[in-house]
Amino acid sequence: MLRRRHKKSREGCLECKRRHVKCDERRPTCLLCTMSHRDCSFASETKDKDPPATLGSSSSSSPSPVQVQTQALEIINLDHMQLLIHLISDSDILSLGDARESYHAGILLALRTGLQSPYLLYQLLAFSACHLQYLHPERSAHYLHQAMTLQTQAISLFNVEKVHVDRSNCASICLFSVVLGHHLFADTMSQREPEGLNAFLKRYTLCLETHRGILTVTMAAWPLLMETELAPVLLRSRSFTSQEGRGNDCNQIKNLVGGSAHLDDGEKKACTQAIRNLQVGFDALSTAGEENMRYQMLFLWNVLVPPEFTDLLAAKRPEGLIILAYYALLLHQGRHIWQVGGAGRYVLGMIEEDLDPGWDRWLQYPRERCGCGGS
Repeated sequence: MLRRRHKKSREGCLECKRRHVKCDERRPTCLLCTMSHRDCSFASETKDKDPPATLGSSSSSSPSPVQVQTQALEIINLDHMQLLIHLISDSDILSLGDARESYHAGILLALRTGLQSPYLLYQLLAFSACHLQYLHPERSAHYLHQAMTLQTQAISLFNVEKVHVDRSNCASICLFSVVLGHHLFADTMSQREPEGLNAFLKRYTLCLETHRGILTVTMAAWPLLMETELAPVLLRSRSFTSQEGRGNDCNQIKNLVGGSAHLDDGEKKACTQAIRNLQVGFDALSTAGEENMRYQMLFLWNVLVPPEFTDLLAAKRPEGLIILAYYALLLHQGRHIWQVGGAGRYVLGMIEEDLDPGWDRWLQYPRERCGCGGS
């Protein structure tokens, strides 16, 4: 399958530069600022703050949301119909291996909601193209182009609307955030680049920042979302993620974090939260009564990790990388899921190569469970 090449962000927004995270450089508002509701501006913008043109436009003023929606809707074609049919008919796209019996109800809800919010429809089609790219590697370039184009249109529509969360659009924004998060998750896990761990961590920490935006959106709109059809799904997810871990898969890394002289109290707390969620994920894999949530932590872990833990990964701190190795084991358990594939062993292998041999004993458990033996 064709892989996107990693490019450094040289024209990123001022906010992303201040936070030392990779900006996707989308205008008028980049993806990270969109998802985290931060003010977004670029150094190249004029001093008089004229509104920037939308992506792909040569005009010096921004079109209205109605104009952008009209321009976008005019280019719908038979390729989009194929993506729509695929979205409706293939329950593997968003299921993460779970709860397939409710898939069609969820997709129909998303499509109905998207009629009022075209940015959601475009993101759904973009993710359908991403799945077809996986299924048909012989047409990878075609579907990759569709996925990138449709996602750009979705984000452009969302940005131009300057969406403020209220009762009328909270479901649309929540669904858009989740589908966008799944798309970035699939992209991140599929990449294989010669730069190894450094390139992966740059891409993955961007993914974590975006996923954290999903949590921000959901929590900010929680009372409103409880009045929508999404309420049962969200309550079930919250019940799952609020559990305490019962197994002992993570005991070794608990000891590592608890006894570390290199982590401050805030970093230890962030690591402990990440480890707790990992154990909930391992427990779900081994608990027959929770088969409909068995693999959900593969995605939700990225939503729930604290920003302090992301900082540890960005700095390649050994404790953070070892916890990430346990997440790689969780990924390996879901290797049959198309968004995941061989990402678990790939990430674990990069961590093994990067860490000093003195840390090897802390990697023994995920290495053995991934079938890597004592290598």
